[in-house]
Amino acid sequence: MIEYVTTHGAPALTRWDLHGASRDNTDNGRAWLRLSRDGNDHTVTLYRDALRTRAVAAGTIDSSSGELALAALNASGLYGSVRLHDAVAGDAVIDIFYACDADLLVRHAGLAAFLDDGNFAGREGFSEPCLRAKRLIDALINARLPAGWLADELAPLTEATSLYALQFLFDYLSTRADDPAAQLALRWRDAARESLSRIRLPLGGSAEQVFVPRLIRT
Repeated sequence: MIEYVTTHGAPALTRWDLHGASRDNTDNGRAWLRLSRDGNDHTVTLYRDALRTRAVAAGTIDSSSGELALAALNASGLYGSVRLHDAVAGDAVIDIFYACDADLLVRHAGLAAFLDDGNFAGREGFSEPCLRAKRLIDALINARLPAGWLADELAPLTEATSLYALQFLFDYLSTRADDPAAQLALRWRDAARESLSRIRLPLGGSAEQVFVPRLIRT
């Protein structure tokens, strides 16, 4: 379950609750949205491409306000809900995740053993640590870029988000400061902090180094 989604261009859409998001049914974590109206009916459709030709989920509500259920389209596996508030027709972009289960498993294949019936920390897959890591990355970037920034693509954020997610995952597993999980959490945290300076975020056609390394004088 992913309930923290960054919405660009549609403030009337809030309280996202999405399930099954992956790189197979999104544009590297991003979905391209279209909100259309036919009489009183308001339809939200999510696409995995910028041209909005490959629909992955959609739902309709007979009002401009209220909770709208999204059903998977074209066997995408993506579904959930969103709340409308006096919504008007138009296009928008939503950033669902920067890192997902597959990204974490690439860096630590043994993580699958921590899943309990497909869940970790009470949520499906590793959505909990990935969610926390996305919140942190957003907060760090928000402190450095103007409000409303929109990256041309999300791939440059995958590494740092994955590493922070691994930190949070092992923090959750640790019971004391000297146990192996706590030590692993510290290692992933250090790796995550180091990775920030490697981010080159494409904004408006140019790549910006959001996190500039600082010189420490002694």
